[in-house]
Amino acid sequence: MTTRLFLCLAVSASIHALVLVQPWTLMATSKVTEQKPKSVPIKLVDQEQLKQLIAPQEDEASGEIKEGISFETEGDISTDYLDLLKLKIFDAWVYPEDSIRNEQEGIVKISFTLDGAGRVIDIGILQSSGYPGLDAAALYAIKKAGPFGPFTEDMTAGELKITGNFCYVLD
Repeated sequence: MTTRLFLCLAVSASIHALVLVQPWTLMATSKVTEQKPKSVPIKLVDQEQLKQLIAPQEDEASGEIKEGISFETEGDISTDYLDLLKLKIFDAWVYPEDSIRNEQEGIVKISFTLDGAGRVIDIGILQSSGYPGLDAAALYAIKKAGPFGPFTEDMTAGELKITGNFCYVLD
């Protein structure tokens, strides 16, 4: 009788220990299925594509807006440095999942200034997309991508002011 009692207690303790250690997913099944976010392609655009994106009559005429980022600088800058800057920002840039879910699109125009070491010393939004999530994602991409490294020898200015356009478009 005593052996049977100890055996039952041991089995009961083992079961209780498993319940406490291992979460039971069978008991916590959800009827709501998670929706997988849409795949959003992002690419760089050149100056001609940007002009087509920003010009309202051209957007309406073509009926299509292409996504991407572009930058303009005030002052001389080497193409290698600008290409590095674009790539670093492009790699850090994401389309916010909430904005995808809510089908938000727009263009964010941002201005930022780099010091001689390539650190972001000033940043701001020149023109909002109309959606705080898209605006914040563009700002975050620049902050996350920096610092961009010291200026090249052909860049004589102590600071570099850059204006960028982040075009968010869903397919």
